[in-house]
Amino acid sequence: MRYALYFSPAPDSPWWQAGASWLGRDPMHAGKIQQGHIPGVPDILLSGLTAEARRYGFHATLKAPFNLLEGFHEADLISMANAFARLQPVISISELQIRMMGDFLALRPHGNEAEINALAMRCVSFFDMLRSAPDAAYLAKRRHAGLSARQESLLQQWGYPYTEEEYRFHLTLSDDLSDTDADLHYALRKAAEHQFGKLMEVAPLAIDALTIFREERPGLPFNFWMRFPFQAKFQQKTLPASGRLFFVVGPSGAGKDTLLQWVRDNLPANAELDFAQRTITRPAHDSEGHEALSQEAYWQAAAAGHFCMQWQANGLCYGIRRHIEVKLKCGHDVIVNGSREYLPQLKQLFPDAKIIWIMADPEQIRQRMEKRQRESGAALLNRIDRGLKFSVPEDQNIICIDNSGAIHIAGQKLLKILTQD
Repeated sequence: MRYALYFSPAPDSPWWQAGASWLGRDPMHAGKIQQGHIPGVPDILLSGLTAEARRYGFHATLKAPFNLLEGFHEADLISMANAFARLQPVISISELQIRMMGDFLALRPHGNEAEINALAMRCVSFFDMLRSAPDAAYLAKRRHAGLSARQESLLQQWGYPYTEEEYRFHLTLSDDLSDTDADLHYALRKAAEHQFGKLMEVAPLAIDALTIFREERPGLPFNFWMRFPFQAKFQQKTLPASGRLFFVVGPSGAGKDTLLQWVRDNLPANAELDFAQRTITRPAHDSEGHEALSQEAYWQAAAAGHFCMQWQANGLCYGIRRHIEVKLKCGHDVIVNGSREYLPQLKQLFPDAKIIWIMADPEQIRQRMEKRQRESGAALLNRIDRGLKFSVPEDQNIICIDNSGAIHIAGQKLLKILTQD
């Protein structure tokens, strides 16, 4: 499955209908429609000259087709598209011209394109965390067309050579016309002017949404999937501010799970806080709603890159799935029930993470661990001993909370930290 981030007119608009008629396919309904006839151009020839453009549908590329990186899912793409569209303003296009772009025919805006180019670059950069690196075949295909040194650099950085200053907004109307004669060029251009020229007078085009097209398998047509209207009332031209990551640590028995559940139950209704679910190689237990995986399944997921954090403790493997990266990117604060031993890696991967260290009286810890009945005997003693091996580092960025008393006392302290701006 590949996904393309396009601008395309609304499916109920005359622009959509004109584009579908010109190319001979409606990507909304995944089917061919009757292609318009151009005098002097045989229908079979016109069909051949628009075959590749027809496969992609009537659109302007904002971010070129890509595969999702392992560990991300369609739901993550949808979340990011919603967050992106909420902050983008509508861009009006005062004039479109039928022009050649290299060897193919296209609709191009006339005038200052700075706003459009900036929108495209915001789209390219914001969604790039979801993109899987292109394979060798794709890179070879791109390089076969001949790239400048700058375009090669952009291909390496963004997976597509025509970004940043190389970007040109356009709605493609034909395939490569380099092997056709001047008379055919003229006929196609006049037909395109007739098809689209009057529309600009009665229905000026506006870039008013981000549309996702999907290619279900290599070589199949790209079809309309979801459209996200732009919602910004002012010319903000911005992206969501990243959310905060709270990494909560402390010895077993300090009451992290109970404390986090108290916070979850007492959160204000408008709080945008997400509690990351942990993946653990431990059977499901009433004391924690984790994702339980076998050792084999865990390491398969880890090898495929499904975790943004992973550590081992007390004979168990722990992982945090990459979904939290999307939440942070979309501006949500995320809380992770973590490990003290993982702090060095955390600081490398998430240097801005806020560390909250939960403490409790040693005797209180022992009683709590016995009460929850997860372990007994030697396993219980090992957990208690391990808790004593770690002391709070001398780091002013670490916030300590004593959870020896009633749960609401520490809970209110933690809730204040999590909800303050």
